[in-house]
Amino acid sequence: MTTLDRRKFLKVAGAGGAATAVAACDQPTAPAVHEAMPNLSWRMTSSFPKSLDTIYGAAETFARVVREMTDGRFQIQVFAGGEIVGGLQAADAVTDGTVEMAHTASYYYWGK
Repeated sequence: MTTLDRRKFLKVAGAGGAATAVAACDQPTAPAVHEAMPNLSWRMTSSFPKSLDTIYGAAETFARVVREMTDGRFQIQVFAGGEIVGGLQAADAVTDGTVEMAHTASYYYWGK
């Protein structure tokens, strides 16, 4: 696929995504669904230390946006690598049920 083909594909895909978003905004909201949503509190372990503020900060931003979008009903507490499990064990912690979410890179688990 050439660069021109990729650009054309991205334009079409972007236009389709925008149209879907606009169509979704026109749908009436269902307050009963919103009120029925339970309060959730999940823990997310990251593979990255807090000192990598750009990468680690993405997890904190994600948690903040989810909290705001759900009016505080879905809380995600982010833990840096090493606070709950080692950085290279983040996905394993989800598999084992230690935490509900992981913020990691898939290439850390290439051989699994």
